[in-house]
Amino acid sequence: MPATTSPPRHLLATVRIASGHTLDSYINAVADRHTALGYGHMARNRDKVARWQRGVEPEMPAQLAMADLHRVDPRQVTARGWPNWLLLALPGPDIWAPFAPEVTLSALDDLAADPARADAADIPLLPPDVLRTLAERWTDHVQDAIAHGIGGGYVGVEVSTAIHARLSALWHLDDSLGGTACTTSARSDLTMVVKLLRHARHTGQLTTDLHFLAAEYARFLGWAEFDAGNTPGAQRAWHAALRASAEAADPAHSAYLLANLALACVYDNQPGTGTDLLASARGIAGTRTTPLVAAMIDTWRVRATAATGDAKQAARLLNQAEAEFDRARTGDTNPHWAYWMCRPSHMAETGRAFLDLGDPATAETLLSDGLAALEPGAMRDRVLYLTWIATSQARRRDLDAAAHTATEALDIAATVESGRCTTLLTDLAAELAPYRAAAPVGAILDRLISPER
Repeated sequence: MPATTSPPRHLLATVRIASGHTLDSYINAVADRHTALGYGHMARNRDKVARWQRGVEPEMPAQLAMADLHRVDPRQVTARGWPNWLLLALPGPDIWAPFAPEVTLSALDDLAADPARADAADIPLLPPDVLRTLAERWTDHVQDAIAHGIGGGYVGVEVSTAIHARLSALWHLDDSLGGTACTTSARSDLTMVVKLLRHARHTGQLTTDLHFLAAEYARFLGWAEFDAGNTPGAQRAWHAALRASAEAADPAHSAYLLANLALACVYDNQPGTGTDLLASARGIAGTRTTPLVAAMIDTWRVRATAATGDAKQAARLLNQAEAEFDRARTGDTNPHWAYWMCRPSHMAETGRAFLDLGDPATAETLLSDGLAALEPGAMRDRVLYLTWIATSQARRRDLDAAAHTATEALDIAATVESGRCTTLLTDLAAELAPYRAAAPVGAILDRLISPER
């Protein structure tokens, strides 16, 4: 069945809380600015703010009073519209700033230097239209950069090689331990790369490669934050990564980055946005990448499309992904970051797609095949597969099997640090709860809901 949508916290609530206001103090502050700007008296009713936070658009004088309170240029209120102009009232780089090297470095500096704010609960999920606009502007910029080509000799290969090796090790560490354990290392290495971009002498290919490394470290940091359960922090990282990627002009990596952002939207119950972003990713990759990368993007499109309930399109995309995967050859120059890609029908997201479409039997078969083919060290993904297999078994009323599989998932989950896995295990507990009376289910359910699990 399609995923249900739960609305994220409104941007106004985030801005209000970040600025230290309660509902009462905020309406009083806005009313004071409303009067000072010559707009007359405003009712000081806290319910007015509550209505705005529920989605009611304030009248323009009230918005201009809020903009004045938060020191936002009033011209941006009309230019960006409600509530998108509120992004300018938040700390950090402007999401809609032009794609330029200095803005890129500013965004990367902000991301690398402030881990406390990256973990803060008051960072908002970006509205779908902001994500789409960011993707569209970035895509246009990347297409222009690709058209101009990349020139110049490679300088400093020993430094670049060492950083690439550290990056590769971090990818595999994430596979084993989960994203939570990797965020500190990713941010530390990103800081090193940004310092090289700012202070080292580099031209031509080295500059391009450093921007790629910055983009990939920021992408990975976003992935680690996403896996840790911090999607707003992940979006912040991916915003900086998009900027660095625009400087590197690597269409395959650019598409991969946008696909990461899209998959996170699917997990956050915004499958329509995810579907749109994945279509953009597939477009930017075009024919300028390998069949393996194309298969990866289309496989994630299967998950996003299934979450919208479109079974016919999901099946078409899976067939397309399988065909692309079959076209891949050993001699293809696949990017190093695509090391994890397996046959599309074996990917966990494909099995999950069939759960969304109400076909747990097919989901279990695909997930079981994928689990059998999984690399031994991929412990975090093993938890994903097992959790969704247990969900499939529960929906087929095979309760003994579901309890056994859930036990295995829970045991392995104790070895990884992944907020995503924690959330999926909580979801599994909800799947099993109606069957608590069955002895094996009751035992594992007690473990799943235990705060010490």
